[in-house]
Amino acid sequence: MNKRHHVHQRALNRSLEHLAIELSTHCNLSCRMCGEWKRREPEMDYTKIISLLGEARTLGAKRFSAWGTDPFIRKDTADILSYAEEIGFKDMYAISNGLLLNDRKILDKLEKLRTLIIVVSLDGPKEVHDDLRGRGVFDRAVETLRELHNRGITSSISSVIMRQTLDHLTEIVDLAVSLKIPVISMQPYQREISGLNNNHEEFEFRPEEERAVRKKLKLLMRYAEKRKILIHTASMMKYVPPYITRGISFIPPNGCHVPSRVLRVDSSGNCYPCRVMRIRMKQASIGNVYKKSLEDLWHNRIHREINLLALNRKCPACLGGGSDVESYNAIGNKLWPLKYFAPVINRLIRR
Repeated sequence: MNKRHHVHQRALNRSLEHLAIELSTHCNLSCRMCGEWKRREPEMDYTKIISLLGEARTLGAKRFSAWGTDPFIRKDTADILSYAEEIGFKDMYAISNGLLLNDRKILDKLEKLRTLIIVVSLDGPKEVHDDLRGRGVFDRAVETLRELHNRGITSSISSVIMRQTLDHLTEIVDLAVSLKIPVISMQPYQREISGLNNNHEEFEFRPEEERAVRKKLKLLMRYAEKRKILIHTASMMKYVPPYITRGISFIPPNGCHVPSRVLRVDSSGNCYPCRVMRIRMKQASIGNVYKKSLEDLWHNRIHREINLLALNRKCPACLGGGSDVESYNAIGNKLWPLKYFAPVINRLIRR
């Protein structure tokens, strides 16, 4: 039995590690590079979410992500996160634009959580960020990050690499330094999230620009290292230039392990291994949580087939925030140096 086969067998027999639930498709912003806010589908009921969290813990999951356009558009998101921590989730993540976290009652609840990381989207300095997301959004997002820091709520920053932001990403590094945020994330613009009808050429780069993009990203990584800011997605950066200029995707040599770790539930209850597969698979899914239990879905034939596709590098490749960062880290020594791995990153963020 070769090493790769052993790795694949272990992945196929892995317990659920990470549950991600789409809490809302409604949004308070209409960002130019995103099409998710246009969906506006019904939200999942609170009692169903609580039930799914319990099922996931029974299956062994210890990581929970509250995802969607902005999960805090729901009034009960803080209660959902509180319950998740109460029943034993050890790592929890919520990505927000930062505008809905100015409510004292919500912050009082979040302040009590020790396992939560709130990731705020920031794509550049004020003029760049506001042009993409809306007037006044930058100042309010930064204000939120300061308040999170003052309250001891662990936070991070996520930025999209695209034409409008590439020359300004060092300013995000500087901002992280000023806000005492040690770890940030950067990922390339994705057509799947932007939507099929968006003008992708506005955000992507031309093939002849690949060399220039590569040079700028290398300089960015050196600058982040100099300023002692860790970019969580650093090990994927080598593959960003061909991805964002020529649409060439890369999957780690041992395949993508996201489907063998994660179950992602959208607002209608359909389950997918990742956001890209959700969009590419269209109406097909692993199954629906209103018809089957999480245990049935985790062990069913469709999920196993998707696992095999991903492990054999036949899935729709991606380099987004939900990519298999851990597998990229495993080959990181052959790419750009990455000194810390996932457990250390989580401890460093919370420090």
